[in-house]
Amino acid sequence: MSRPKLPVLSWRQCRIAAALLLAGLLTAAVLTPQADAKDDRPRDDKAVLTPTMTPLGDILRDDHLSLVTTLNLQSEAQATAHRRAAAEAAAKRRAAQAKAAAEHRAKQRAEQRAQAKRRVAAKAEHSAQPRASRTQRRTAPAQSATVSGARAYAQSRMSQAQYQCLSSLVSRESGWNSRATNPSSGAYGLFQALPGSKMASAGSDWRSNPRTQMRWGLSYIQSRYGTPCDAWNFWQKNGWY
Repeated sequence: MSRPKLPVLSWRQCRIAAALLLAGLLTAAVLTPQADAKDDRPRDDKAVLTPTMTPLGDILRDDHLSLVTTLNLQSEAQATAHRRAAAEAAAKRRAAQAKAAAEHRAKQRAEQRAQAKRRVAAKAEHSAQPRASRTQRRTAPAQSATVSGARAYAQSRMSQAQYQCLSSLVSRESGWNSRATNPSSGAYGLFQALPGSKMASAGSDWRSNPRTQMRWGLSYIQSRYGTPCDAWNFWQKNGWY
């Protein structure tokens, strides 16, 4: 009969198997008669096993297989727990990413709705203003020639964050006074254009119409800095823009 093939054991498993083997050998040594004990009775060189005795090789083989089975079960349990923990962590990451993306989309939609409302309000304000004849338009400022009209005009053309930067810039330059004049340099208007006549490129009513000044100021900021926030950042660092 060929010997059964045993599974390959790790170093730790070999140590445990060796300990079991040593324990078995010690047990067999206690049960086996002393080699040097004298006995006048005739001996049989062949070992005799009683019905209740099990060969040592079978005991060791069974213990070995039981140990390997236990270790394999423990290893499988650990691997299963690791896979479960990894799956739960991945699910949490996906949920967090989905939540962040949903919040970002909601924020964008809210900003778009706010911009749309500002544009509708600006158009409504413009539509509500009475129309004047061509002569009246040449001799008198339009009804939209107010600071509030200039504010609405600016808000309808940029995000709320950019408008806040623009508002801070104009507040520092003129305090939102369209007729503010610098006594030393002669700078004039909401944006303190120097000279003020620069604003004639946006309209001949640049002296009295805040909206005309706003059109010129937005054009100037875009050509020189790109955005109102970039202009405001420059002003904060230098005290002018």
